[in-house]
Amino acid sequence: MKFTKLFTLLFFVIHFTLTASTIQPEIIEITNNTTSLSTFEKFESIIKVKAEYTNPYDPQDIDVSANIKLPDGTTVDYPLFYKGVEGGVSEWGLRIAPKSEGSYSFTIKVITGDQNTTSEEQTFSASDSEGLGFLHTVNNNFNNLVFDNGSGFRGFGLNMAWEARNNENPKYTYEFWFDLFADHDINFVRTWVNAPWNLPIEWSNPTSDRYGDYDGIGYHPEGLERIEYMINEAEKNEMYLMLAMDFHGALWVNNNDGWGNNFWNVHPYKELAGCVNPNDFFTFEEARRLYKNRLRYFVARWGYSTSVAAIEFFNEVDNTIIYSGQNVNPADVVEWHGIMGDYLKSIDYHNHILTTSISHNQINGLFDVDELDMIQSHLYDYVDNMAQVITDMTNTHKKPYVVGEMGLDFMPPNNNDEAKWIKDLQKTMWLGMFEKTSIIPMTWWWENYEVWNAYNKFEFLSEYTEKMTTNSDSERTDLSFINSEDLNAKGILIRNRHGYVFVEGNGTNLRNITLQIDGLPENDYTFYVYNAYTYELKDEIDVSASASGKFYIELKDISANEDIFIYLENKRGDITGVEDDLKKVGWNLYPNPVKSTLNYKIDDVFNPINAQFFIYDLNGKVMAQAGLEQNSNINLDAFPSGMYIFKIVSDSFEDQKLFIKQ
Repeated sequence: MKFTKLFTLLFFVIHFTLTASTIQPEIIEITNNTTSLSTFEKFESIIKVKAEYTNPYDPQDIDVSANIKLPDGTTVDYPLFYKGVEGGVSEWGLRIAPKSEGSYSFTIKVITGDQNTTSEEQTFSASDSEGLGFLHTVNNNFNNLVFDNGSGFRGFGLNMAWEARNNENPKYTYEFWFDLFADHDINFVRTWVNAPWNLPIEWSNPTSDRYGDYDGIGYHPEGLERIEYMINEAEKNEMYLMLAMDFHGALWVNNNDGWGNNFWNVHPYKELAGCVNPNDFFTFEEARRLYKNRLRYFVARWGYSTSVAAIEFFNEVDNTIIYSGQNVNPADVVEWHGIMGDYLKSIDYHNHILTTSISHNQINGLFDVDELDMIQSHLYDYVDNMAQVITDMTNTHKKPYVVGEMGLDFMPPNNNDEAKWIKDLQKTMWLGMFEKTSIIPMTWWWENYEVWNAYNKFEFLSEYTEKMTTNSDSERTDLSFINSEDLNAKGILIRNRHGYVFVEGNGTNLRNITLQIDGLPENDYTFYVYNAYTYELKDEIDVSASASGKFYIELKDISANEDIFIYLENKRGDITGVEDDLKKVGWNLYPNPVKSTLNYKIDDVFNPINAQFFIYDLNGKVMAQAGLEQNSNINLDAFPSGMYIFKIVSDSFEDQKLFIKQ
């Protein structure tokens, strides 16, 4: 059957070569879903085309794209995706989410061979909205991600790598999981795309009965529709996705894990690209071209979705290298990531986060590839050393680092150890919350926690993850501790107002532990003391600073199997002394993100005489300062791309907003 498919494809390629270049394509009709929408909403246009082609998924055969003029006058080329054909007329989809308000125009261009045609101009407009936009990393900002509108975000979630496979509980679909996660305040999910059993794109003979075999040209239609369904479910539940586009077993020659994950012998690129061994996947030009085509299709069809937070090139790419018989060159893997990252950034108007992952074996130079925005590894049975790994990886590579997978073990849990596994999950997430990582460490064992009815354990953790989320690292201050039992403790202060402390017990029953806290502003506080695993409120303590400026609290007891979480609230307010009831002046900062000219406007109720504005970078450096007018603008051409703080100050008022300079 493979030879028949290859012969058919070669026949049509030869036929196309002889005939297509003499027939000019024709754009029959363009239908837009709207002429006006809000920023970050989906604009969609359906284009009907009559043309000669063989493989509509290959832009070397037929290339349909849009040239889009943005409100600032710049243009972007954006790919379209193939939807189907009827009566010799093919349909193509354009989907984008406008990122800034204003007027947009576009033309459609169709290229087949040396023939092409371009449509008449189409227009639509976007009005400003309260939409958050897309998630991004920001240089030297490791504690959080940032939306287009400047709001901070911290991912709280887990892996849900695939839907139910054969002989697994059929209720385990994306709809089931995303609904369950949303009910328990989970906002971030990592899942696998283009696995032989889950969301197959290039695999024509999937191993899951959910999908039939496909012997046609191009991508598996059932896999594509299932991705569409998955994205829709994520959007419905306000879920953000990290999408792993390939997994290590796809390149395995041998059954290295004993689970039958070696799929290289049936890999589609052996037939389509002529690859002989796994290293050819990374080095053959045709294999690279085919992979770029898949990225192009993905961006064209689903790049519009703000639910797509991050695109991960490979799950555990180190595992394609380390085993006998692989013969994969690490340098080729590194080069491949740079090539694919550069290509994806060149076509992705929405600028999604790019990442890749290793299990735990370092690949020299991989995480220093400029095009990778975020780096990750997978840590099992690592709770005691996880904090050090996060610190070391962040400091070494100067990039946001996340623990993409974690658990008590990489082998499936024994259900008799339920309590042990749940506690390990909670402790790992607690400790992750106190580290500079933008996504809280994500467990792998999503099905087990459902069997154990343990998802209610996520809600309290999610609540405090959200409270501890910042807009930039500059809003976070580490606290230091001394205690009578020499217990490990971590603490942070957010925006000089709310504090969070995690105290690890030592495995014995302790009573009357004195805890000294340094680094808090001298105000009055209420300390709320919780059992970190049952979430029981153990104590509520009002505390004032001592004469030395230090804070002392007494923890009545810590049991042998207990750790403590403390939430502390500054009763006075922000350390700046500006009370919340003063922050009533309305003002706007736009556009955001901004390319060149930033505008601000102050409400008429505020008299800006003797007031000033300051612009800071995230390291606290003053980039601009001037007197505040009712409304004015600032030229930012000299500012490097990145995130900045715009602060306005008067004798009775101060406030700040974040903005992104593109």
